[in-house]
Amino acid sequence: MQVTVVQFVLLIAAAALAMSCGSGAQQTQTATTTTRPAAPSGGGQGGSRLAVAATYQNPVVRDNCPDPGVLEAEGAFYAVCTTNTNDTPNKFPIRRSTDLVHWEPVGFVFPAGRTPSWARADYWAPELHRVGDRYVAYFTARHQDGKLSIGVATAERPGGPYTDAGQPLIHDVRAGMIDSNHFQDQDGKRYLYWKIDGNDFRPPEPTNVFVQELSPDGMTLTGTRRAILTNDRPWEGEVIEGGWLLRRGEYYYLIYSGNTFNSDRYATGVARSRSPVGPFEKFPDPILTSSTRWAGPGHGSVIHVGDADWYVYHAWERGRIDPAWDKPMYPRMMLIDRVQWGKDGWPHINDGHPSESSVSTR
Repeated sequence: MQVTVVQFVLLIAAAALAMSCGSGAQQTQTATTTTRPAAPSGGGQGGSRLAVAATYQNPVVRDNCPDPGVLEAEGAFYAVCTTNTNDTPNKFPIRRSTDLVHWEPVGFVFPAGRTPSWARADYWAPELHRVGDRYVAYFTARHQDGKLSIGVATAERPGGPYTDAGQPLIHDVRAGMIDSNHFQDQDGKRYLYWKIDGNDFRPPEPTNVFVQELSPDGMTLTGTRRAILTNDRPWEGEVIEGGWLLRRGEYYYLIYSGNTFNSDRYATGVARSRSPVGPFEKFPDPILTSSTRWAGPGHGSVIHVGDADWYVYHAWERGRIDPAWDKPMYPRMMLIDRVQWGKDGWPHINDGHPSESSVSTR
């Protein structure tokens, strides 16, 4: 085939344009695959632009702050705690910090007048999570029929206030369902973990921990419910609760608490699995137990800051364990300690006890 000068020039121009488009597409693909996605919830993933204070000494919050759930969002950490006094109209206090050590109050999940219509008391174990373009709170409250249930609420900002969905996410007329934990995996799937109050039956039944997949908006349970953990270790007594799932490498770690909450037997354990839905194997002994100053350490959350994981949890001061249920005489204070990952692949915290003296984080 003969090619004129004009045709030759047109062919050269077309080839150059194709090369340019191909190069641009390649650059676009490279940028897409190397951009770090938003870190899944649960700690142990991604990085933080914030840093823990250079030094700290427990407690970091001296006020009553049981079951702290911590979220990093909008350039700060947000911690939300149980409200175990039924005579206050404000439920679930929210605190804000930029260094995980110094905290200031910023509001409530449910200020007076905004509490869920289906709930009547016992607002426990809240968590805050970023789901899409809004924030979702998961929490426990006592249903009008007397059963503890798990609720869900949403807000535009992490500091709230939050609007309840109008009905419980999990409600069972046979037993209480409490201590929910939301986890988003790297593939985008979301899961909810919680426990059944089997210890309330007479005679007591196991307090199984369940997992079930959540819808993409985090507002509905989907798929199959599975029991993944039960109280079968001597140190756990009649209760396991307060789970928090995180992923590290090929394993999913469920950090949980066990035994009687208002005793020095309450402690923190861990189980792991290669799947978010189990089966899980337990580390044989608790990884955090009472010390000379602190009693009943547990029911916390794990937050990834820089290259480290931190456990944010509550504990009583030794000798000041509260016998009351809903009118606390003594506070469960908020503590933090770094999670160390051993060569055995399991997490460890200090020497197995909360830190008591000043700690350097550098």
